[in-house]
Amino acid sequence: MFWNLVRYEFKNVNKWYLALYGAVLALSGLIGIQAKTYNNLPIKESQPILLVFLALVFGGLMITLGISTLILIIRRFKGSVYDRQGYLTLTLPVSEHQIILAKLLGAFIWSLISSAVLVLSIYIILVIIEPNSVDFLAFKDLFQQYLDSISLSLISFILSTVAGILCIYLAISIGQLFNEYRTALAVLAYIVIHVVLGFSDLFLNFGTHYNMMLTYEIFKDLILIAVFYLGTYYILKNKVNLQ
Repeated sequence: MFWNLVRYEFKNVNKWYLALYGAVLALSGLIGIQAKTYNNLPIKESQPILLVFLALVFGGLMITLGISTLILIIRRFKGSVYDRQGYLTLTLPVSEHQIILAKLLGAFIWSLISSAVLVLSIYIILVIIEPNSVDFLAFKDLFQQYLDSISLSLISFILSTVAGILCIYLAISIGQLFNEYRTALAVLAYIVIHVVLGFSDLFLNFGTHYNMMLTYEIFKDLILIAVFYLGTYYILKNKVNLQ
């Protein structure tokens, strides 16, 4: 049943998101071609209007991509757990843990896809402009040289993404405890959580110790994941207030 929940997370996502990913990748190709064409002109135009326009559209699409992913994460959790659909979700033969984990896995995968699209679009632009700008042999040497830092960065990215999603889930869960102004109170809860976390990091100074900073972030994210998850689970288990 758990995997049925996970499949449902993807089955009910609007194909508009896939179209957005395709648009970002296609536009990155156009920007690369236009930039290469402009660089090869014997006499440069004073104002590469088309290139600037494409860059602005690309930036808008990237912002839209980030916002859309955030909205997707919020809607898939709030809509199917605490809104009307929650009456069906909470009667399914699954535990609260399975509900949260299915939502988390779906949101995490969509977040990874969005990040991959961002990286791939930048890669496409660079390769088109200058095919030799991406040296895989040099990247391999760099990877081996900084293996520890890269590994810690990857772990930190994964854990921070999971913690960020669970923080959204907890804020939504806190907001639904009230009968009115649920969305506003959920936003307020999210802001308060981040203000508190911001104060906790205010006096930390790792200087140039990048690996030490990453190690701290990893341990902090592990604690936050546990706190956010258990808080969401407790509310979902004991304090559900459907409308």
